[in-house]
Amino acid sequence: MTISVVVSNFNGLNFLPRLLETLRAQRDVTTEIIIVDRESTDGSGEYLKQFPEIKVVSEPAITGLVAGYAAGAALAKYDHLFFCNEDMWFGPDCLRLLHERIALSDRVAAADPWQWTYDTTQWIHGGTRFYRCNLAMNSPYPRRAFNFTVPLAAGERVPFPCAGAFLIHREAYADIGGWDTSFFLDHEDVDLFVRAWQKNWHCVTVPEAKVYHAVNASNSKKVDDGRTVKPMRYIAGRSNIAVIGLKYFSGVSLALPCLSLLLPLVVDVLKLQPAKMRLDLKAIALTLNRLRPVREFRRKNQAWAKLRPGTSFFLQKDMTIS
Repeated sequence: MTISVVVSNFNGLNFLPRLLETLRAQRDVTTEIIIVDRESTDGSGEYLKQFPEIKVVSEPAITGLVAGYAAGAALAKYDHLFFCNEDMWFGPDCLRLLHERIALSDRVAAADPWQWTYDTTQWIHGGTRFYRCNLAMNSPYPRRAFNFTVPLAAGERVPFPCAGAFLIHREAYADIGGWDTSFFLDHEDVDLFVRAWQKNWHCVTVPEAKVYHAVNASNSKKVDDGRTVKPMRYIAGRSNIAVIGLKYFSGVSLALPCLSLLLPLVVDVLKLQPAKMRLDLKAIALTLNRLRPVREFRRKNQAWAKLRPGTSFFLQKDMTIS
């Protein structure tokens, strides 16, 4: 078994030793490790110099998580690509168990491990399902929200994996066009797997493949222009939700991206929260700046959109729980 591991590192020196130790301890797997260092200033670069076998590539922090993933994937020599954050460590059979679930003949292109907190005490990500609701503020389709801790059996299909850590085969990754690198943080996995679903590629959950994750460790970090990640993440996240709708929805459903942008602003106006209002307005401005590539994507994706409209991704009956 061979796997190219693509790690996004942003001032993650405190996490790198355990990350690398547990990657090297993976059983029955040959790994290539590629670390995309996002202009870290904490000594990560100096630390990594002691490992000449690791490929290190530089990517600006401002471009976001999946721009780094894409840069690393371009250097990968193996067909199985494991994307992960730097603030993680892994069970010794994690990569092998994920690899065993990939089956291109069955259109199973990706495998999603389960995640616990870094200290192992809390389960935070398992099987994923949609559930019906009246208004989901953090979903591109507001009548469907996400439940990330459904106790599914190994090998059951899920609509999308967690971008923080999962395995995908290069054939499917290339077929669906790879990451949309305009996504800074959040919902990039949904976007990737709407396209995978349109081309009949699937992801399965793998409970025995264990990942331990220091969730949201990046929120307090600062990018090179001095801005803190957390507000940038909010702006990008609100924009990303709208962009997914603008990329894949049609007809009256195109009103939903507008709702996802305007409703948070209305709520924050009513709550008299000027700081949040400013972020909401920046999310709207960011989305407007992304319209040209969105229109180009829609043109290229027109045939697939007619065959499998994006709204149907969120309405899959076998992916929805009560």
